[in-house]
Amino acid sequence: MEDLDVRSALTAYVTEDEPPIGLDGARILARGRRSRRNRLLAASAGVLVVLLAIGATVLTSPRQGEIAGPSCPSASAGETRAQIVDRLSCVVDNAVRSMLPPGAKVERLTIPGETPPPNPFHLIADPVGTAPRDALFHMGVRVTDERGTGSVYFLALLDDASSGGASSMVRCGTAVPNQVSCEVEQLKEGGLRKVTERANGVLTYRASLTAPGMNVEFWSSNSGVLEQKGVPLPVQRPEPTLNAVQVRGLALTPGLG
Repeated sequence: MEDLDVRSALTAYVTEDEPPIGLDGARILARGRRSRRNRLLAASAGVLVVLLAIGATVLTSPRQGEIAGPSCPSASAGETRAQIVDRLSCVVDNAVRSMLPPGAKVERLTIPGETPPPNPFHLIADPVGTAPRDALFHMGVRVTDERGTGSVYFLALLDDASSGGASSMVRCGTAVPNQVSCEVEQLKEGGLRKVTERANGVLTYRASLTAPGMNVEFWSSNSGVLEQKGVPLPVQRPEPTLNAVQVRGLALTPGLG
């Protein structure tokens, strides 16, 4: 049932008369995680409460501005879903680490019963179709540095219907809850939407790119607690882990398609 919830939410996301980016990441991630949890914990299929579990893996980031790790593989015809996950995980890992300050501690945001992967940036792929690219690829990490604890999230929908047909359709919504500001840029890469949100003191910067065959979104907040629908988050640092310019840069990272 949860898989159908994910599919229906994504279908509405790319077909309704709304901006083709700006997917409610917390809602969809919660649905995807509940679906994953149900598959992992069949005996607890009726449990709907999503709680925070602290990942055991702690990694140290490179110097700010440098790209960490080896070069990532390029997209190729005939990729399996597992290969897409590995490729995108590498790209996201390198891109986010290049933005973090020296000594930052990175932990995977997980749910109970989910074992954190060795690499906290390794993506989850929740299927929305049978083709390898027809999946919701996502992950969230908690980042702690000298200014406190915050988070960075990534979400991507790569099927060919995800772009809504034209990046020119990217626009800002009206009367969006908690939205402080919204700006749209039309770039050669596609349509880019930049949003600032504030809810109960938690500040979030979002950047979403819509291009042919993909929607990708990064966001960062000043709370290191896993986002849950309808649950207020604690403020754990003065500002988000990454600023608005950095989040914008992540959305334009090459190789995310």
